Amino acid sequence: MTVNKDMMSRIQGLIVGAELIHANAIALYSEAQTLGKSAAFARAATLHQISMEECSKVEILGGAVVSILTGHDFNEAQLTRSLRDHKAKNHANAYNAEPTDKERTARECRDWDAARAEFKKFQDEFHKEMNEIKNTGLYVDYKDGSFSAPINAINEATASACMYLNADFLRRGESFIRLLKRIEADPERFAMVAGAFLETTEAMDFKSQLNDKAIIETIVEQMRLQLEKHPETGS
Repeated sequence: MTVNKDMMSRIQGLIVGAELIHANAIALYSEAQTLGKSAAFARAATLHQISMEECSKVEILGGAVVSILTGHDFNEAQLTRSLRDHKAKNHANAYNAEPTDKERTARECRDWDAARAEFKKFQDEFHKEMNEIKNTGLYVDYKDGSFSAPINAINEATASACMYLNADFLRRGESFIRLLKRIEADPERFAMVAGAFLETTEAMDFKSQLNDKAIIETIVEQMRLQLEKHPETGS
């Protein structure tokens, strides 16, 4: 597939945005660490959670780049909403988690409707938990007739768990940035790679198992993993 000047311009714009976002995610992580060392665990957990939301935006932009490479344009308004929507960002991060037992069982039985339903349930639960950490770490809560302050609601263990999860997301984000820079340097080669992955998903009838968004995310992840295995060539 030929990558024309207009496509390249859009790809470069998305890559610049991804680099800015990743740099901000790193800064948030660093600031969270400073707060954690001061025993401000609630605020530290909140910043780690916000940093993770930033990490999800890198993957969302990676999906937009791959959409362009495979000849499938993306909806600009929808992309804008996804980058601002906390639920969309947490849902994107949920793709990084291991499948639940119920989802894994459904996959093994090739019950794709059940697998999708279980994953959707996990996405909603993941969003709820992440959003609760952020809100609990910032605001005094009122529930069942009593108030609770952030300092009493989030302990060191929760902040540490957020830190380790955030560190993993940042590592993934770094590999995504490397992938995007490789794409920028040789867009037509990676258009062929993305196209080949797309043909594979179609040949394996993934259309009946995944929606278009999930297929693009699967292609991006496969390209990222290839780069991790072969950092010198990316293939």
